[in-house]
Amino acid sequence: MKLADLGNPKYIALETFRRNGQAVKTPVWTVRRDDRLLVWTQGDSWKVKRARNNPRVRVAECDMRGNVLGPWAEGTVTSISDDPDTKKMMGALLRRKYHWMVAFVSLVALLRRQNTGQVVMEIGDA
Repeated sequence: MKLADLGNPKYIALETFRRNGQAVKTPVWTVRRDDRLLVWTQGDSWKVKRARNNPRVRVAECDMRGNVLGPWAEGTVTSISDDPDTKKMMGALLRRKYHWMVAFVSLVALLRRQNTGQVVMEIGDA
């Protein structure tokens, strides 16, 4: 299955791999840009560390709790960017797709002083 077959789901289960090969599944928001999926996350998160170590990932549509709703697609993390322009573009795409939920999550992060250090992970077909 290709990433394009997923469409533009509200949530995806992003499966990254530890050094020992064990898979770790995390539900995340995503937006589609051309033939790639973009994920916004903290730059020091474990999923980013695992993706930097091993760019191979699997993704599947899921619900907000991470329960997989469809088949898995193989992918590769092609970039992890903290470029301000990339983050601005990603913020606009997220606001268009998730509306008020992005504002709420951003406000919570601001209040908790966790609103810095985000990156955009770009996932392409394997």
